[in-house]
Amino acid sequence: MNRTSLIKGHLDMCVLSILSTKKSYGYEIMKELEEHHLQLKGVGSIYPILTKLKESGLVDDSREMTESGKVRVYYEINEKGKIVLRQKISEWLDLQNDIKTLLKSGSEGDGLG
Repeated sequence: MNRTSLIKGHLDMCVLSILSTKKSYGYEIMKELEEHHLQLKGVGSIYPILTKLKESGLVDDSREMTESGKVRVYYEINEKGKIVLRQKISEWLDLQNDIKTLLKSGSEGDGLG
């Protein structure tokens, strides 16, 4: 099953959740999504999500020099992002509950039990 297509509308919430634990950069965020079986199409596909979150005022970014001398952009959730994340989690849990209820009522009469 391709979970990414199922979760596509919720990737913002997933990225905000990752950033709620620590500031991070694009590739690291993408790898964490992959650890949870949420595959993106490629390395570059995380950046439109991060750009959207930044433009929406939900994350802040900063540039830091790596040991190799390259500049890396780190993203960090801010207070507005934390509020939105809590709202998105609540909506996700409500949706899960609605789907469970629907599936349970649909399976009662057809022997799926």
